Amino acid sequence: MDESKSFLKFINLETKSGKAFLALNIFLILFYIVSLVWLVKYKDWYIIKQRNFKLTFVGGIANFISTLSNSVTQILMFPCAFSYYSATIATVISQICFIARALRLIFLYKLNIFKVTELSQKKFIQNSKNAAIIEPNIYYKSIYKLVDKRIVQYFIIGLIAFITIISGAMHARTIEKVDGHYTYQCSFTEAININEKITGPNKSQMTPYGPEAPGGPGALAGQGGSMEGAGGPPAYLRLIKQMFYIPVIAGSVFIVINIILFITFALTNIKDDQKLGIKFDCFSNSFVTAITQIIYFFLQFHRNKTHQPNYIDDFDNFTKNGILLFIINGVYLHLTSVVIPVIKCIKAQRLNKKYEKEPTNTMQYFYKILNSQNLVEELKEIAIQEFVVENVLFWENYCLLQKLVSRAKQRQEIIGESSGSHHQKILLQDIYSQNSSHDDDSYDPNYPLLPQLVPYFNAFYHTFIDIDGPAAVNITGSTVRRIYHDFYTYPTVGIFDEAKDEVVESMYFTIFPILLQQNRKQLGDLYTHH
Repeated sequence: MDESKSFLKFINLETKSGKAFLALNIFLILFYIVSLVWLVKYKDWYIIKQRNFKLTFVGGIANFISTLSNSVTQILMFPCAFSYYSATIATVISQICFIARALRLIFLYKLNIFKVTELSQKKFIQNSKNAAIIEPNIYYKSIYKLVDKRIVQYFIIGLIAFITIISGAMHARTIEKVDGHYTYQCSFTEAININEKITGPNKSQMTPYGPEAPGGPGALAGQGGSMEGAGGPPAYLRLIKQMFYIPVIAGSVFIVINIILFITFALTNIKDDQKLGIKFDCFSNSFVTAITQIIYFFLQFHRNKTHQPNYIDDFDNFTKNGILLFIINGVYLHLTSVVIPVIKCIKAQRLNKKYEKEPTNTMQYFYKILNSQNLVEELKEIAIQEFVVENVLFWENYCLLQKLVSRAKQRQEIIGESSGSHHQKILLQDIYSQNSSHDDDSYDPNYPLLPQLVPYFNAFYHTFIDIDGPAAVNITGSTVRRIYHDFYTYPTVGIFDEAKDEVVESMYFTIFPILLQQNRKQLGDLYTHH
């Protein structure tokens, strides 16, 4: 078989550079595959859910294909088509998933802040009294659909499909009839010595469209040089250049988007709940990606000018016409979005096992935390970062309901049934004088729900229990159905107790471990003093 027509063939392995890239490729394969496998293992952990597993996993695979394509072309003859599609599809998918995760973080953070603002205990009482929870509900639903439906599903899937169709259509234009057979000029089977074309004499002939298209298609430099050096027809060369418009345009758009994201994160109040958290991931990657693209464009512009060789040319040669920059960018993106979160999951799992028998690691102690207003505020800050602030708000307003029940029962015993309208007035005046949710010794969950309490319990249901509510918590369907049934049969003051147990358990396994990791010594001291 003619070596020029072979599918793959190793090159440059006898050189120091070739050996270095061989080691780099082995490292990249292990670095990506091992971490992605572990990511699947921890997909249900709160650290991974915070980043959205689907976006992270799909983006990680696309980033792997794009980065490996850039690196492997330094030691391997590679078909033109594989390099083209890794640039136009894999690289674009990787960037889209990253941008979607960043937008998701921004919108969900703002949504959780809005929940805290609109569903505080004081506003909950006012809204319940005035039946004014409709407008916030509309806002919540629109943001939720924007984040979890339009961005994560429709927008991304639609954009990827669009890029794929356009890329395939542009590639199809390179089909040429040779000896009665139709073949792709940018072939799936014919390998090109890409590294030789990058550093060879044809380098000066490369156009700004074909060679090293932004977004990591390092192999494209060799493809463009090879075709030009082979003396292809001008019409064909124009088609090849047009194929590479897609990654060029995408790279330009990504520069603008990443700069906007960088400025947004620099000016926003979004905080990480841990070191090297999700804000650091999005903030640093938007900066690194934008800088990488800008440096690449600068090198490309400099390369196409007539000038005497200088230090910029040395840097250009050292980075293989910018290819090494995209490899570093891809590795950094994977490190912050996949590897570090997986390491955090492993560390959290080990800490949980280490302290599983500690008294501060029990549900009983967690209830002590929940009865400390200062610690509940810390939990709320963590919950905002984890996008589950509705759980803490549920707890706070559940405690508020118990205070309402306690005051209503006291007034019921003192004044009797004849002054129902007066009950509510006294209730609103005295509610914040209560220091605890209820007295466990006197609390009777089967006590009938008094008429003056119905508006508050009804508002609580439509806010936290109803699946279409503005801050619906994640509880089982059977619990939701039971609560709904009891409301219309025999409502009692303990109607939300089962839901409360599920929400507390959820907080115990998600945000409480973060609080423990951040304040284990202080919480231990709190336990000792209690």
